[in-house]
Amino acid sequence: MQSASDLISSWFKDDSYMDDDKDVQIIEQFVQNVEDFSSQYGSEISVSYTAFNLRGPPSNFPDYGDYPQAFVMRTYGTWWDEAPSVQKDYMPQNSSIIPSQDFVEVSFERAVYPLEVAIFETYNPGALVRIWALGPTSWMLLWEGEPEYAGDTTRIFSPPIRQINFPTRILRLEFNHRLLPYYTELDAVLLRGKEPPNLVKMKNNFTYTTLFYKKSQPAIEKGSLLNRVIASNLHENVLNRTVLSQNDKLIDRGPPLGDFQRLPDETILSVMKYLDMQSLCRCAQVNKHFSRLASDAILYRSIDLRPYWHCVRSQVLLTLSMRCKFLQKLDLSWCGSHCMIQPHYVVNFLRDSGAELTHLRMNCCKFVDNSVLRAIVDTSSNLQELCLRSVISCSEWSCLSSLTKLKRLDLYRTHITTSAAVAIVWSNPALQHLNVGSCKMISAMDEVAIALGSNCPDLMSVDFWKSYSLTAVGIRALGNCRNLQELDVGWCLQAGGSGEWLASLSGGELRKLFLGALRGVCDRDLRVLLPKATKLAQLDLLGVRAVTPDICSDILAECRELKLLDVSFCDQIQEFQVHEWRRQYPQVSIKRSFQAANLNTAPNALFLVPSLE
Repeated sequence: MQSASDLISSWFKDDSYMDDDKDVQIIEQFVQNVEDFSSQYGSEISVSYTAFNLRGPPSNFPDYGDYPQAFVMRTYGTWWDEAPSVQKDYMPQNSSIIPSQDFVEVSFERAVYPLEVAIFETYNPGALVRIWALGPTSWMLLWEGEPEYAGDTTRIFSPPIRQINFPTRILRLEFNHRLLPYYTELDAVLLRGKEPPNLVKMKNNFTYTTLFYKKSQPAIEKGSLLNRVIASNLHENVLNRTVLSQNDKLIDRGPPLGDFQRLPDETILSVMKYLDMQSLCRCAQVNKHFSRLASDAILYRSIDLRPYWHCVRSQVLLTLSMRCKFLQKLDLSWCGSHCMIQPHYVVNFLRDSGAELTHLRMNCCKFVDNSVLRAIVDTSSNLQELCLRSVISCSEWSCLSSLTKLKRLDLYRTHITTSAAVAIVWSNPALQHLNVGSCKMISAMDEVAIALGSNCPDLMSVDFWKSYSLTAVGIRALGNCRNLQELDVGWCLQAGGSGEWLASLSGGELRKLFLGALRGVCDRDLRVLLPKATKLAQLDLLGVRAVTPDICSDILAECRELKLLDVSFCDQIQEFQVHEWRRQYPQVSIKRSFQAANLNTAPNALFLVPSLE
């Protein structure tokens, strides 16, 4: 019987390829290290379902199914966008036509001129929408395409990529999961390219020459105008409409605008406020009049730079600070990779423009350090929303307890401590949304939950995902939060010995309840909650082994607003029962993950091997 590596090699073997330059060495290499990522299904203290599983050659390919040796991101479909905790864009007109929800950044041993990038997808493929390459000074887009659902099959996805004139060893992949029926899983990433002449030949255990799956979309350079314009103070001669004099004064060489130029400034500004950042840059290049209007502070009350993460540098903050007198909402998420933004520029920007801020997002920003945290506290006392997901370079989290008006706080996968988290909760009685999932430094999550129950009566959502110190004591305290609509205690294993604490929840407003891997929850616990949870729309019972088909049938019959039910790895529920429920309740998306023994397994023969950590 062929091994997986032999099978893969035979699929890719193609002796027809010959490079025109006989002296150029073509090398193929798998990921050496994972540099950064936005989210992962796995925890910080385990290897199952984590981003670091992308290192090295494939572990599961060509087998299709749910395997803990793969990289899995935190969301799928549109369910998180439909939950009470959904976060709306600050600047909707600035969103990309193909929005990205997640990313992972990987590095390879040798820098090459990329010829091919191959993604090994082993479960629910189709979420990849962009591939970027890091150059000496900037990122270059190699490929962009629409998300899709490619079916229940493994694939090696290798879209046609743009040829670039610099070698790279770092790639960034972006994903959009909205079309996926369940979590996608990635097994490996292969980079194939030409080695620069001065580098020694690369040794690799695998040799794949031609990758078979192609996508028709061409590579598209994204944000190039913004890269050239906003970073140069909106005065670069991009469209040859304006030039700078020796005294740096804008000389108007634009065309006459006819009657449009006679409109009052207020009317033109009311139109401009619907423009995205790149369109504002274009307006600034029309003539002197438009340049003045495009710099008006009223247009910069809400700024979202996340779509332009690849070209936003420190200089952009200097430029914007001159326009942000009335700034209220700022999203810098994903910006600042590889020192493109320095912390002191952020500090100065906040001091100059942060006094009126009410909403601030800096998710996955490596420039956020202690100095930035202190600047947030010192300058933005009116903050109602603060999102710092995957910020891991800070230690002075307790300073955030000086903020007293927070309604939303997202600290997913940060290193905040128990004492700091508790202090922040006690300082913000109006808190409505809190995410402390995967915060491994919180060693007593019960204290956080008790503070929420005692001090935050308006709490609407709380995410404790993979908080291993949370117990039934903390969850019971949430019974005081009568407006609780969303609770995620998935993989909170200390709370999984029993589910009797479910009776403590008020339940009347509950719309989303995730109980993944809480093996002690049983029918009796869910039945107590059922009469109160009349608005329940999403229920995750993944790995809750004690539940039976009886309680699931009752849930489907009594929860009239139910849209999502996950019964993956529920040992007592058989496949034929899931098929029957899907037939009876077509309005409910019933999920059931599986592992297939091999590619020759019949499609309906599902092997439910628990992949719980």
